[in-house]
Amino acid sequence: MGKKELKRSLGFWDVLMFGVGGVVGAGIYAIIGQAAGLSGNMLWVSFVIAATVALLTGLSYAEFVSRYPDSGGSFEYMKQGLGKKTAYGMSIFIVFTGIVAAAAIAISFADYLSRLIDLPNYIIVIGIILLMGFFNIIGAKYSSYYNGFATIVILIGLAAVVVVSIPEFGTTPLFETNDDGWTGLFAGGALIFFSYIGFEDLVKMAEETKNPKVNMPKAVIMSGIIVLIIYVLIAISAVSVLDWKQLSNSNGPLAAVIEAKLGAWGATSLVFIALFATSKTILSNILGTSRLLYDVARDSNKAWLKKFTTISGIGNAPNYAIIAISLVAIGFGLIGKLQVVASISNIFIFIVFGMVNVALLNLRHKKRNEENEKPPFYIRLNANNIPLPTVLALITILILFGFNIYNLFQGNL
Repeated sequence: MGKKELKRSLGFWDVLMFGVGGVVGAGIYAIIGQAAGLSGNMLWVSFVIAATVALLTGLSYAEFVSRYPDSGGSFEYMKQGLGKKTAYGMSIFIVFTGIVAAAAIAISFADYLSRLIDLPNYIIVIGIILLMGFFNIIGAKYSSYYNGFATIVILIGLAAVVVVSIPEFGTTPLFETNDDGWTGLFAGGALIFFSYIGFEDLVKMAEETKNPKVNMPKAVIMSGIIVLIIYVLIAISAVSVLDWKQLSNSNGPLAAVIEAKLGAWGATSLVFIALFATSKTILSNILGTSRLLYDVARDSNKAWLKKFTTISGIGNAPNYAIIAISLVAIGFGLIGKLQVVASISNIFIFIVFGMVNVALLNLRHKKRNEENEKPPFYIRLNANNIPLPTVLALITILILFGFNIYNLFQGNL
């Protein structure tokens, strides 16, 4: 009996919205204040640093998905570039990247919702993860509808932050750091990198995308550029309205920006928007990680994993994988400390991104005599078929990983 395939129901605009929505999610609402404490008025430069490193790795994802439009994402790419044994060894890091990120964002969702209703945070964490798991069970297309709607709401909220801040543009010296100087800028960039986990989730939708070898690479690159523009505008807006010290000490930094310009009603409105941002990010993480677990189980000879290859229900989705991931995410979410859970997720994503770049370098080395067999998207600037942007991506990831460790020891996370 042939295996059941995932349905190709997503067009270019669907996956572009997944890409933008997956990156412009909870990160900008949760960490911009802490990043401002590291970067000072040059917060926008930290966003540029994080975006540049993410986009360099995004090129590797784009070429890989153009070669292998598979739901496994990073797992499939490591398998192709480094072999099955390495891929299976790294799959635990990839799975936990999505799971722990979903848990961290669920904690952030609970913090926002607790401003509106009086419920224990652990009940909110359990409830939101189960709800987003349900959206995944009813299918990728319905998840896409919710993701698209939530992304539009989020972008409207961020646009409001920019619009109300425009009168303050030019009043703040944007090239003034705090006492940490460039160390603070790179430390801020390392912290902000948490926001770029969306690349990992996006490429896992390849098997459900129409013409993925062309549409997926475009969505990866375009979403990264769009997010860079949005984040720089938000960073400039935030430090223009509030002193970076005020921003760093605020529980809800963007809500504080809006409150300074529009009052309490504006802050409350932004809280509602933040709930969309956080819930949508949980949705994307569960969705992407379930596709990875499905792909690992499909390729594995382990009998106990085969249950995760079951595709069933009205959404034709890998339901057992979705349920398992949701339950483990709840377990991490019940830790209850956003800073601890987010720091764990950050380490995982640096490792995964780094290994994807290593996988592409090794694949290109193996195919150095096959340059005529180029995929629809192919990284330029090569030396003996080795893509120099990928080498730079790996170097910059190692640098930011070091600053992430610095953040941990300094207590900034």
